[in-house]
Amino acid sequence: MELVAAQKPLAQTQLIRRLMGRVQRATRALLRDQADADDATQLCLIELLKSAKSYRGEGSLESWSDRIVVRTTMRYIRTRSRAAERVAGGADPDALASKAGTGGALQEQLPRTVPEYLEQLSANRRTALVLRHVLGHSVAEIAEITGVSPNTVKDRLLTARREFRRMIRRDLALAPRASRRSA
Repeated sequence: MELVAAQKPLAQTQLIRRLMGRVQRATRALLRDQADADDATQLCLIELLKSAKSYRGEGSLESWSDRIVVRTTMRYIRTRSRAAERVAGGADPDALASKAGTGGALQEQLPRTVPEYLEQLSANRRTALVLRHVLGHSVAEIAEITGVSPNTVKDRLLTARREFRRMIRRDLALAPRASRRSA
């Protein structure tokens, strides 16, 4: 990390290669639009390179980078939301977001993709859920990363899980009716 902080190209390249997949997974999980996730990934990688001198080696490199990635992505979300409000004259930025999808065995059992369900959650709840279940952070770590109390994190996780389950149950209950109508 000292070499990265000293702006040595080889060290910077190695850091980017090591963290790229993790950063991409986090931004894709936090953002609703693939293009926005790609933009945020670039911003996060730049921020990681700029912040290299702040790494003290006290924890894992991945945990340190997760904090920077989440903060940078949340800053990106706030900036995009403000810009969307100005452009749309006060329209809800969530209503303007496009839907992204992924594949997988679980996906085949769900009426919609996991990202489509995640996009229905508030940004705070989605962030807590992604940090916990995608990146594997503890409640205490999520509290530190997001700058809220552990009790707030627990509430956000509990509410997000409830909402997620409710949406899936609703879609599963409606799925047979929809297929009868089309037949």
